[in-house]
Amino acid sequence: MENFEKRKNEWLESVSNDCHQFALKTNLDFYVFQTPIFYNPKLLIIGINPGGGKIYSEVLSEKNIDRRTSETLFYGENTLFEKPKWEIEGKLKGSDVLRDRLKRIFNEKNDLNILEDSMMMNMFYFNTVKEKDIASVNSEIKKYCIEKTKEIIEIINPKNILFLTSSNSNLKNCSVDDITAIGSNIKTGKLGKRTIFAIPHYGSYSAYSYDNSEKKKKKLSEIFSK
Repeated sequence: MENFEKRKNEWLESVSNDCHQFALKTNLDFYVFQTPIFYNPKLLIIGINPGGGKIYSEVLSEKNIDRRTSETLFYGENTLFEKPKWEIEGKLKGSDVLRDRLKRIFNEKNDLNILEDSMMMNMFYFNTVKEKDIASVNSEIKKYCIEKTKEIIEIINPKNILFLTSSNSNLKNCSVDDITAIGSNIKTGKLGKRTIFAIPHYGSYSAYSYDNSEKKKKKLSEIFSK
């Protein structure tokens, strides 16, 4: 935890500066975290890409700002376990589906009530409407995001890492190696020296049926309790 705040802030400043330059060239908006950032979370959830169709210039105009700064790369509220104020005030569905699906797995049964002490981020920081659209994003940008994600993982030092994708190609594109299916719709692999796990994206209805959620819950409880 030594120098955590300093290292975190330097990382945020670096990413906001570099991604602003990328965004000026591509006009793609960007952000990284869907939660606050803190040291040693029980779980770091990694999505592949931030969804959204708004271009960078449109977002800047709406917010009346010149650029995204480091303070705009994370949320002040943990959207994984509670509906944030801006969704309530705007009468937005927001992350309702994400919260519903995650809570089928991460709850008090089997001692997996850990969402309040978890973080979520994206592997690729630039908005694409669909996951498959990442293929059209400049390879330099994708490589940059992967390396910066590896950096922040070492800074925050999560106890466990969970990707939200069942696609081997998505995991490989995120530099995950040694991918192995271990049952219950769960895969494992290596991101650098760290072991990661992967489950289907929350948009997959069948993968989050109550029966399949129960199976994932039991398996992940065994894994995370080791």
